[in-house]
Amino acid sequence: MPNVLNESRLNRVKYISMADYVSSMDSLDTLEDKMAFTTRYLLAFGPGQQRDVSFEEAIYIARLKIADASAALRARKMVIIPDESVNPYLSDEQDAPYRQFMIDPIGYLQDETNRLIQKEASQGITQANQQRVENYQVMSAVFSNDFDGSMTNRIYGLDAEPSTKWVKARLNGKYNGHLEEAYNKTKPGFLAKAFGKYSKAYSNLDAVYQAYNNPKHALYGDMNSLDKAATEYLQHRFPSWDPKTGLPNEADINRLSGTQKARAQFSLNLLKSTAEQRRCERVYETIRNANLQKRAEQEAGIEEDPAENQFQQQVAQEVNNEVEYDSPEAAKEYAANFADDPEVEEEAPALH
Repeated sequence: MPNVLNESRLNRVKYISMADYVSSMDSLDTLEDKMAFTTRYLLAFGPGQQRDVSFEEAIYIARLKIADASAALRARKMVIIPDESVNPYLSDEQDAPYRQFMIDPIGYLQDETNRLIQKEASQGITQANQQRVENYQVMSAVFSNDFDGSMTNRIYGLDAEPSTKWVKARLNGKYNGHLEEAYNKTKPGFLAKAFGKYSKAYSNLDAVYQAYNNPKHALYGDMNSLDKAATEYLQHRFPSWDPKTGLPNEADINRLSGTQKARAQFSLNLLKSTAEQRRCERVYETIRNANLQKRAEQEAGIEEDPAENQFQQQVAQEVNNEVEYDSPEAAKEYAANFADDPEVEEEAPALH
């Protein structure tokens, strides 16, 4: 059954955590709903609140999740997609707010805050919406007072951060905010600790996971090492499993119990989270860089050739209308355009 947002649900959105946000985003079906939900969730963050992440980090994670949704739409659209497009199914004008969020999130949120204030005011301030209006007004003041663009600069500064926070946000979302509890379930019991009755594969997985999250360790933020350790644990638990065939079957994992099941599920979720992050990073960087370049050209007075732009849109429309991709061969050929680039990677050092 489609999970559709309506105004009533949007008006009830409250900030809980970024794990809740990620989990909620994954349950929504359309980019339109994801964007509407993202807007309300970020506006509910509130200044001066004790939160699980900074406001800038919340915005950064939200932009990654919008890039996730864009990547899914791009994989379905069987035409040449402009690099700057977020939703390739929308016109340039309709897509503009999505693109603004990706390169100017503070400007986007300020515009949306003012729009929501005007919308509520036009309906009359009542007891039911007064708190929302007051919250929007506070957030509008926060954005308006960012004269020097320091908030935007801090958001862009996160591009240089290792992937650790973003992978962890995805992983935490898969456990609905109970990541620490899930991680503790992978730990050996008292007797297993006392007698060393746990596998070398688990020991290595745990050591690499801790190193991945330790800023002082050489493997901090190293997704390759994390993938390797998670894969080796699953191979230990399922000797006949070939990683080249895809991820292990959830049904096989559910047949396990105790720490074996917890560790296998944890390994599977690690692999899912790093795979999502890798796919997202390519699309996120493509959209961000293309829109930044486009904005720089506009500010420099370099305008697009309307005739050339119209021709490109016409060609794209004709391709979209005439070419069918409903055969397995065509789908496979198109999917190859989104395959990971082959890389030669050094084998990550094992931790025992």
